[in-house]
Amino acid sequence: MATMSNATDSTYASIRRAIMAGRYPPGTQLKEEHLAETMGVSRTPVRAALQRLVGDQLLRSENHRGVFVAEWTGRDIQDVFELRLLLEPHAAGLAAVRANERQIEGLRAHTDRMEAYTRPSFRDNLQEIQEENHAFHNLILEAAASPRLKSIAASLTDMPMIIGTFYFYSEADMQHSIQHHREVIAAIESRDRTFAQEVMSVHLRVTHRIFMQNRRNWVQQPEE
Repeated sequence: MATMSNATDSTYASIRRAIMAGRYPPGTQLKEEHLAETMGVSRTPVRAALQRLVGDQLLRSENHRGVFVAEWTGRDIQDVFELRLLLEPHAAGLAAVRANERQIEGLRAHTDRMEAYTRPSFRDNLQEIQEENHAFHNLILEAAASPRLKSIAASLTDMPMIIGTFYFYSEADMQHSIQHHREVIAAIESRDRTFAQEVMSVHLRVTHRIFMQNRRNWVQQPEE
């Protein structure tokens, strides 16, 4: 059972990275048999991985036709990152003014758990790290105490293509991201609105750079 689960997780991660990198253009049909042959696995983990990716909204399933890559383009991704750069630094600045101690402790707890999940390797716990990171960013939106801002920004952070950013990270990238989180917390705790905005902006810009660079590198690699 553990072996099959590991095979599914590995297959899922590989297909997800390929989709996010644009190796399979939007609308491309993904076939179990071809993927299984290409990746050197049986069709069972491929089938399970594809079902998970449908749940992630990176694939869409059509009755009696199969599964197809959802309509995400490079321009879509660029737009989402640019909108986040407008909204989330503003939210971090508001959080520096409005966050309560419980919320600050919550940010610290999410970051501590992210770091714990990186041992011995963050790739062993990508799903858990993703969830903690998502919770961290959503808590900053909550701490900003602006329901309208939270509604708009959360619609961006919830997008499936953005949630999976860590699938492109190296170990060093992951540690830098965690350090950025700690710097964001320190800025919020200092009650320095401008500082919090600047730190969050740097964090998002670095995330964007890593994502786009590794996306280009990945799509240039031969299929596994």
